[in-house]
Amino acid sequence: MILKSLVLTAIYLTLSLLGLSAAHADFSYVNVQKNDPAFNISSYTISEIETPVTLYPMIELPAVGNPIGDIITSIDSIIAIGQRIWKIVDAGRPVITTKIAPMISVLPHLEGENPTLNQMATWSAPKVKSFRVSFKNGYNSEVVGFTYTIYFQFNGSYKNTGKYITNLKVQASEINVAWGFNFDATSELIGIANVGTMDSPIASATMQISYIVKGLLNESRHTQGFYVDGSGNLQIFP
Repeated sequence: MILKSLVLTAIYLTLSLLGLSAAHADFSYVNVQKNDPAFNISSYTISEIETPVTLYPMIELPAVGNPIGDIITSIDSIIAIGQRIWKIVDAGRPVITTKIAPMISVLPHLEGENPTLNQMATWSAPKVKSFRVSFKNGYNSEVVGFTYTIYFQFNGSYKNTGKYITNLKVQASEINVAWGFNFDATSELIGIANVGTMDSPIASATMQISYIVKGLLNESRHTQGFYVDGSGNLQIFP
């Protein structure tokens, strides 16, 4: 309201110098807002891109050790530990934490004891993929654009058996938000599953990224799901 008042005041002063009324100024301002395609979100696209080199200094992937966080969910043979939901973008700014980064580990469910990565071996190097999300207005100009990157390590085994996941996380970067728009994004664990056998488990996790773009005239909500597993597969789906 304060911003609108300042804008209207500037319009009033300008038009008064031209001999026009304040009432006409207010009517013209409202009409421009209601009919201007610049403030309407009209399209949404997502595409895989090469991970930006500038992103790496922002990230400190933890070394494989004991998982940080609470038990999220479990099934017969595997358990998920970490944080189920976390913000990756808040009011158009990336949420970056490096000391205790939100992450998820999908590990063997051991009866009577807590799972510990110190008892596990054969972990892969981190796998990294980046995606670019773009929202455009009625003039086909980008009003919100951001890159998010998925990280995880896989192939971890317990007593030479199974393939598990650790350090699974999502982080956003290179966020551009035009004036008049607000953007938020969150990441959430949807579920886990054993896609192997009971004797040789392969842990998998399904995640969801939710975006909310609010403009002066409308609001756009989208979700993007992805799947990872202990064999190193990563699939993106609508």
